[in-house]
Amino acid sequence: MANFSFLSDAGWRLPPFCIRYSAGLGSLELAELTHVQALLMVLLVFMLMQLIQYGVKLLRFRPYIKMLQRQQPAYYAALPPHLRRRFERRVADFVLRKTFISRGRHFKVTLAMEVSIAAAAVQLTFGLAPVFLSHFSKILVYPDRYYSTISKRYHCGEVNMRGYIVLSWKDFESGYRNGTDGFNLGLHEMAHALHFENIIQNNEYGFLDSAHLQQWNELAAHEMQLRQQKPEGFLRLQACHDEHEFFAVSTESFFERPHHFSQHHPDLYQALATLLQQDPARQVYQV
Repeated sequence: MANFSFLSDAGWRLPPFCIRYSAGLGSLELAELTHVQALLMVLLVFMLMQLIQYGVKLLRFRPYIKMLQRQQPAYYAALPPHLRRRFERRVADFVLRKTFISRGRHFKVTLAMEVSIAAAAVQLTFGLAPVFLSHFSKILVYPDRYYSTISKRYHCGEVNMRGYIVLSWKDFESGYRNGTDGFNLGLHEMAHALHFENIIQNNEYGFLDSAHLQQWNELAAHEMQLRQQKPEGFLRLQACHDEHEFFAVSTESFFERPHHFSQHHPDLYQALATLLQQDPARQVYQV
């Protein structure tokens, strides 16, 4: 940008200026601005640019928001209106940050699938400041369970530290058909991604409160030790495989069976509610 400066005959600098059209004289002339006026003009231009960017963002969000409103998942439907709007924006933002990849012949990831998967992630993170699991930029979707050449068995989902979340769409849908059985593939895999994201040193590193996480880890370790002596329990045995599985399995019951969870394990439930900053048993979605 050119730097204009003007000096009067006396040698002092004129204040900032703008060009003004004089209708009476049919000519252009300089209109002097005070420093305050110049600052206000800069602020006005900045606000206008922000408003335009916000409008463009809303236009990009619109198809995802409309799809979410059409689907009406249970968690979203239970939110009060002001939180629904916040949930909608987070879901749309999540979708736009990810690359969804179809796996399998004649199988295509639709906009509806993208929104459903994003809603699972946002449901888990909704009580926190916006978290978009940025390390996991790609979401692979298979039509059904897929064979892993590493484990030599079929999987319904996994989280790969190379930046992939992998889902079987059939199992994902099944998890939402029964919302009270504590089995939900979407929440399970997003819980794994959340658990890992918190320790990956990137722009979202360390978003879980360290004191709350420590409390959760201690209670989880104690419960896993008890389950080794007594296999029967509220949480399915898969939870006792390691701390990551315990967190993921607990998250499923936390959202799908909150009242039973809080009755069987009140300390554990409260620790998870404090960690995720929401309490579904009391219909509190953002603490």
